[in-house]
Amino acid sequence: MGYRELVEALREEGEQKAAALRRDAGEEEGRLREEAAKRLRLLGEEYARRTDAARAAAAREVLAAAERKARLLRLAAQQALAERLLRVARDSLAHVRERGGSELFASLASELPSLPWDVVRVNPADEESARRLFPGAEVITDETITGGMEVVGEEGGLRVVNTLEKRLERGWPELLPLLAADIHREAGDGGASADP
Repeated sequence: MGYRELVEALREEGEQKAAALRRDAGEEEGRLREEAAKRLRLLGEEYARRTDAARAAAAREVLAAAERKARLLRLAAQQALAERLLRVARDSLAHVRERGGSELFASLASELPSLPWDVVRVNPADEESARRLFPGAEVITDETITGGMEVVGEEGGLRVVNTLEKRLERGWPELLPLLAADIHREAGDGGASADP
């Protein structure tokens, strides 16, 4: 084999290797492009998932905040209603005393233990009834008592408060839900939010 043949063989071999390298490089380039496209698609899908998740989280947060605000508004409205109902109930105690008269006073007095009471505190309108029902006691009139009485016995060791105000105070936790339910029923919502 001569010089020219050797050069020609080397050139041919070089061209074949170059062609093989170009072919391999083209295939590698195609594979890399496919891989890059796949990565881009996956990144796009991941971005869309994260965006959707972020939107969903933001929507949940906004809805939760709205629900909290609505709940606070309902609670404030229920509290305002409860306070107003209590004011109305307190204001109506005078009417209850007037309607019940001496019979109501006597009924409240009959609930007391049979003891010799030292002091009886009553509304001025009930002074006469108090003197009649508690003949041995000092009767003190008190404008802050709407009806009923506060009695002290055993030289100050025993005190019983059986006033309309105290009875309203004790019964209010049971009375309030019933009143609120009636109001909601009359308003047409069937008592759906009757927990003041």
